[in-house]
Amino acid sequence: MCEHWFPEMGRWVSIFDRLMKMYYDRGLSEFEIGWGQQFYVEYLYTHPGATSQEMAERFRVDRATLTKTIKKLGEVGYIRVAGDEKDRRVKHLYLTEKAIPAAERIKTVHADFYETLSRDIPREELALTERTLQRMADNINQKVWHRMEEHHGK
Repeated sequence: MCEHWFPEMGRWVSIFDRLMKMYYDRGLSEFEIGWGQQFYVEYLYTHPGATSQEMAERFRVDRATLTKTIKKLGEVGYIRVAGDEKDRRVKHLYLTEKAIPAAERIKTVHADFYETLSRDIPREELALTERTLQRMADNINQKVWHRMEEHHGK
């Protein structure tokens, strides 16, 4: 049973991922960001002042990936970093005025994508799919991060 399901599921996840990237890259082409950065811009739009630690946990990325993304967003003028008044080690991230149109466009692309994605699929099936994908990600996440901690001697 597993021998058949995994290759098919993996193939569909890969196709879905590739199509999403294409959809978002095309939808955001007038801005200086694409698929990889849009999550962070949207998050800071709705959570101004978030810390990098908060974002790393939210998106389940390592510090290197987050640092690279923040650097890219800084280079295009979409993000500013402010130190915490109480703890100098903590940095808060904010969108700049230049980033606001991109953040608003991201919301539009999300709505369009979801409308296309969910066409003719009952709400209950969509909810079940989301819960299932979250559980799958949690399962893999535990295994991956556990191995990373072992590798780094934690």
